[in-house]
Amino acid sequence: MMEVMLTLAVVSILLMLTVQSAPKNNGHTVDREVDNIAFFFQVAQTNALNTKQAHVVEFDRTKHRIMIKSGYGEALETYTLSTCRILQGGLSGFLYKSNGDTNAFGTVRFDCMGEPVSFVFQIQKGRFRIER
Repeated sequence: MMEVMLTLAVVSILLMLTVQSAPKNNGHTVDREVDNIAFFFQVAQTNALNTKQAHVVEFDRTKHRIMIKSGYGEALETYTLSTCRILQGGLSGFLYKSNGDTNAFGTVRFDCMGEPVSFVFQIQKGRFRIER
């Protein structure tokens, strides 16, 4: 019985040391955050199309969050960034029209754990592309 307990203790200590020194896989975390941001923009566009009302997307650079508001300024959705940070410059916000088009074109830049990520918006059909 003592041998079994001693073996379990040694294995437990080795596992603790191994788990603590394992490198974190930040690539998947950044990928998930970028996907969530893209999904959030698509939600805003879909809501504008479904309700036939304009929806405003605003970027809060101090609290690092993205907000969807109705055309009347009512807050509908908020996404707080966990991995990425919104960088200064670029779009401060834009509007998805009731037909899904955007009213502005430009770029929103993020710093995702040292990796630069840009969302480039086009006016036609509310399209955007992600540059990494």
